[in-house]
Order: sequence, then structure tokens, then C-alpha cells
Amino acid sequence: MDYFEDNLGGDTIRGDAPAETTPRKEDANDKLIGVILEGRYLIERKLGQGGFGAVYLASDQKMVSRKVVVKVMRDDEKQNEWSAKKFKQEIEALTRINHPNIVGVFDSGVTENGQPYIVMQYVNGIPLRALITPEGMQFQQAAKIITQMGRALTAAHESGILHRDLKPDNVMVENLIGDDEQVKIIDFGVARVKDSLVSSGSTKDLAVGTVAYMSPEQLSALPLTTASDIYSLGVIAYEMLTGRRPTTPDSAYQLLELQRSGVRVRPADLRPSLPKAAEELILRSLSFEPKQRFKRARDFGDLLSNALLGDDEQDESRSDLKGARERASEESVTLTLETAHVLLVNIVGYSQLLMDQQKGRLAELQRLVLDAAECRRAGKEHLVRLPAGDGVALAFFGDPEAPVRCAIDISRALKGRSDIELRMGVHSGPVYRVADVNTNMNIAGGGLSMAQRVMDYGDRGHILLSNRVADDLGQLSRWSGYIHDLGETEIRPGAPAHVFNFYGEDFGNPVAPAKFQRAKPTLFYRRVSVIGASTAVIFALMVGGIWYAIRSKTPAASEPSKPPVVAPIGPEQSLTYWLTVQKMRNNKPDGDPFNSAGQEIFDTGWKFRFNIQPAQDGALYLLSVGPAKNGAPEYNILFPLPRENRLDAKLAANQTTQSSWGYFVEKSGVESLWIIWAAQPVPELDAIFRDAAGNKKDPGVVADPAQISQMEAYLKKYDNNRPEVIADKSKKRTFVKGRSDVLVNLVELSHEAK
Repeated sequence: MDYFEDNLGGDTIRGDAPAETTPRKEDANDKLIGVILEGRYLIERKLGQGGFGAVYLASDQKMVSRKVVVKVMRDDEKQNEWSAKKFKQEIEALTRINHPNIVGVFDSGVTENGQPYIVMQYVNGIPLRALITPEGMQFQQAAKIITQMGRALTAAHESGILHRDLKPDNVMVENLIGDDEQVKIIDFGVARVKDSLVSSGSTKDLAVGTVAYMSPEQLSALPLTTASDIYSLGVIAYEMLTGRRPTTPDSAYQLLELQRSGVRVRPADLRPSLPKAAEELILRSLSFEPKQRFKRARDFGDLLSNALLGDDEQDESRSDLKGARERASEESVTLTLETAHVLLVNIVGYSQLLMDQQKGRLAELQRLVLDAAECRRAGKEHLVRLPAGDGVALAFFGDPEAPVRCAIDISRALKGRSDIELRMGVHSGPVYRVADVNTNMNIAGGGLSMAQRVMDYGDRGHILLSNRVADDLGQLSRWSGYIHDLGETEIRPGAPAHVFNFYGEDFGNPVAPAKFQRAKPTLFYRRVSVIGASTAVIFALMVGGIWYAIRSKTPAASEPSKPPVVAPIGPEQSLTYWLTVQKMRNNKPDGDPFNSAGQEIFDTGWKFRFNIQPAQDGALYLLSVGPAKNGAPEYNILFPLPRENRLDAKLAANQTTQSSWGYFVEKSGVESLWIIWAAQPVPELDAIFRDAAGNKKDPGVVADPAQISQMEAYLKKYDNNRPEVIADKSKKRTFVKGRSDVLVNLVELSHEAK
């Protein structure tokens, strides 16, 4: 236990600092500043120094000058066999994991001086450490962050990676548009890689990491499991919510003794408003024995988030637990709180069947479940099957995609059959897994109840998803196209919730459930344009509120007779757009801005911005269409602009551009906005936009008749190759994708004075 390394952490990679055009004094003697690695990565400045090496900000010259981070091993460390091996293992670890909450790795190589380097994603954010206040973070913000951390860690663990140096400095938080935040776990410098191609696998688990966040077994240099990272996550959660760590030892030995005696200062002692359920979860994660902690970091993150947000499912689970504990007084019962991914399958019309028919239908349902490939794959360890009145409940543990894969298996098996009709509901939530002395398994809790309520809104053939499931699956391109927002409803009195229909060409039911057809009119894809004057055409509506609907040229999500066919792989070109909306009262902001895909009813004076984020490098052109003059449309350029970005249309992957604020005045009408996204800059569009920007009479307006005709011809060329447009299931974003070098999409905004 003689090696402790406080590795280069997130506090050195600060994405909120402005780019510097001249070297700082401390960089003057750094020989790497100004060097171009592999003819591609231009080293701009040093971001920090650590035990292994230095971290630099660089520009990727082949990717529209995309900002990247380059981590270079110190020259005097490259001869150290252990250091060299860990540096290679960091590359190996990051290339194994593909998760939005873990920093991405782009490239690796060796400098001319023989120093290994890694090229990584530049995280434009701040360390979690900077967000932790002495009194603790707000529950809502902490819940969002801890959820993302838990899911990222589980992705790493399932890839055979132990981080071993989790701490607030190694967690970066990016501030996205509005109040959204995205977590990025960084610095896998001392990660342990299972079945490593770099290491022989015989290396002992050294006590590496940052002492204050190390698990007892890590401090003791004992063999490590995923429970060690979960302990570190528990320390971070404690600190996020109380402003201090569970212990403040003077030495590693003293820390180990304090850990052995248990947490003396409970979180609620420091923050009385902390929910009791949250405290219990944190204390469980800090158990001295690894087996007493959570099996998966994701479960800990999700359950703690539920507890912090006052999720009534958690209350329901605790209520169910009371009965289980009463049984525990009579027999030996083990209770474990976990996140279950529940599929509830129900026989339609069961109560109207005769008793022998009911028995036959249940037997057939059991056969369908047993034959489902996903159920066979899960096995007893990851699946608990329970009778559920007129159906069966399947609780999967570990894999959030398992219930929808199983639902698809069952739905496809029923195609062409009329002897049995089913409906299904899927939800992920907290349950207690109960095991008696005979190891018989049972489950109880709010996760089961919510799956039942979601399913109850379905009709024959429906597969309905809760908001939580839709949110998880919607992040994956292989599922997002099959998720269709049915809208908000009352799952039970006083408890509104979103429900989503899940269907494809050969599974599910594309027709909206009858309860939703009665409850509200058909939903449309909503789209919004931004209009500004000069640089952003501005409209205002002086009287009454504004109702607007954004209509797509593609079929609406709620027009189910022709379900969209979505390829299982990502599109060649894609982008996301959304609104940032600011409510106004008496010409002053009323509350914080919020994100929207354009389905609200706006009041007069509310402001909004238009945001676009591409998924790959390319060039963006935005223009609005004004009233026709002399028989020709009037085009107003919105992006690129001379003042904001020097008429440079190029954007890097995941770079977000945001318009100026716009608002509505005057009368009702329909405004149109063209989005043009190209893999490479388009010279003819560059020329048109450049001339429009130089229009002294009407700045930003395309005035040349020849260029107007040229613009019309360019847009018309893509009439028969329009991209697919998909409304985000949370009503906050719209996705545009297509298999073409150029995506051309028309956004139409109707606004009406009341």
C-alpha cells in the first residue's frame, strides 16, 4: 500500500475558459505548444499537469478546427514500464466504452520525441467539484447528475472496466441549452481493464487512486470488483448532498479504520431535509463489505434520483416493503432494493372468458413467454417471472433493453393469430427483490405497479412505454424511431405521466389507444423557425396569445397507419433542433428559460431562440422565406452571419449554434424556414449568403434575381429526397436525418392571433 496517485483530474480540463491566441508565460518554454501532431492536431496551450503527463488544448485541423484534448505522457515517465502500461490501458479502456456520459477517445500516437499521447473529446464544462456548495447541491440537480454517473459507470463495468479513481474532479458537467446538464466521466488513467490486451492480467490491484474516495478493499490493495467504484460513487453522492465527505481522516490507515466502524455522521445530520430513503441508499453504497452494496451503479443512481425527487414509486415500494418485513418476522427473508425493468403482459378480454378458456389462455401465454428468445437469454439470475392476475409480470435486472426485446418477440409470435390477444406495458422503477430461506424469488414495489398502470391504457396488440423507459431507449438510434409520444395523461388521480406507443412494421399496434383518442386530438410533429431583423427577422403579435403548430412534410407520429421504417444503424447525416423559450411578463423575464420542440401555447411577448446541433462535422445554412415580391420569394439569411461567425458555415460534430432572441408581433400567418445541412461547405450558397450580407439596402436579404432563382432551384433539387423528421418523445427536440450528403428540410410555423 505504498503507491497513491492523485492523478490528473477534471479540475485541469476547464472548458469554460476562452480560447487564447497568444501563449501564456508558463507555456513559453513548452516545446509542444505550436506543434502539429500527425499533421492534424495543433497544440494550442497547456491545460494542466499531472503525475503521468500533461493535458493540452488542441485543434483538429481535419475536422473544421474542432477542439480536442491531447494527453501526453511526461518524457521522464515513458521509460517507466508501469506508467507506460497504464497509459496504454487508458486508451484501451476508453475505446471499449461507447456511452454519452463518458469522455470519447478519437486517436492516439507518439510524438517525434517518443512520448505517447491520447486525443480525447474536449469537454466544454466545469468539474463537479465546482458545483458542490458547502450546504449541498439542490436535490433536482444532484439527481440528474447522479443518474447519469450511475449509468455511465454501469456501461464501463459491463465493458470490463473499473475506473478506480472516481472523484468530483474527474466528473465534468457540461451546461447544455436551457437547464439541461450532461455529465462526462473522465480520466481513466488508473483504470483496470478486464482481459486487457496490454496487460498480462497478472498485475496485482495496487492501492491507486485518490485516498478520500477509495473503498476499504482498494485501500487494502485487495482484489476489486465493481462494488469498489460504487463505494466511490457513494462518497461523491454524500459530498454532493451535504457539502462534505463522510470522513476526514489524517491518513489512509485512519480512513480504513473509520470505514470499518461505519458512517458516524449520517447525511441527514448535516442536511435534515434529505429524504430518509435517500440517506438509506447512500449509507448502503458506503457499506464496508462489498457484497452489501448495490450490484449495479445504475441501480444506485436511479434509486437515489427517485428518492431525491420524491418519486411516489419509492413511497409505494416502501409501503410494499412493510408487508415483506412483517413476513420476515415469521421466516427468514432477504430484502434487496433494486431497479427492475418490468414487462407486464395482459390477456385482453380475460374476465369475459369461461374458466377453462382462461386456463388455456394463461397456459398459452406462459408458452409464449418461455419461447421468447430474450427470456431464455436472461435466465433465472436476471429475470423474475410472476403471475399477475390475467397475465404475467417479467422483471428483468441489469439490461434496460431486455423488456422491449422480449415484447417484440412475443408480439411477432402473435402475428396472424386470433386465438389470443395481448397488450403490454413497460416501465423501469424501484422494486424489492425478496428471497426466502429456500431462495425462492419474489418482487414487490412501485416499479411493478407503474408498469401495470401504463399497460392499462393499451388495447389489443399495444406495447406502451412509460416516460422513463422512453427516455432511456430514445438515446439509442436503434430504438428511437419506434417510440411515439401519445401525450400526457393521469396514470392515477393527481399523478400525470407521459405514455408512449412502441411499434414497428412487424410488432406492436400503430393505432393510438382508444383512451388517448378520446382524451385529445391527434398530435403532430412540431417544428419552429427563428425569425430575425437583419441578423434575425422579428415578428411580434400585439394582441392576444399565440397558438402555433409545426407541421412536417413527413407523416406525423400519431398517424399510425404507416409506421416509419427506421434503419437499425445511425443515418449518414443527422441533426437536432429545438427552441429555448423565455416567458415574459410586463416586458421582464418570468422564470427561467426552458427547452421546447414547439407544442406550447405562447402568450404575447414570449421570446424564443432556435438551436441546431449536428451529429457530425459539416456546414449549416439557415434562411427564412418572407412575403413574395414581384412574384419571387424573399430569402433572409439567418446563418451564417458576418457579425456572429464571419459567414463561416462550418460546424463541428455536436457543436450547438443558437440564434438571437425572436418574438411574435402583428398578425396571424405561416412563416417558413429552410434548414440546409451539408457534409461539406456549398460554394454557391456561400456566394449567395455573402452577397446578401453585403446588401446595404436590406441587410441579410437575397436581392439579386439571379441568385433568388438559383436558391429556388437548389431547394427544388431536393424535393424528392426529403429527410426523415422525428419528434422527440419528451416534446423537447426534433431529429432530422437522412442518407444523403445534403439534408434540406422545410420548417413551417403557423401562428394565430386570438
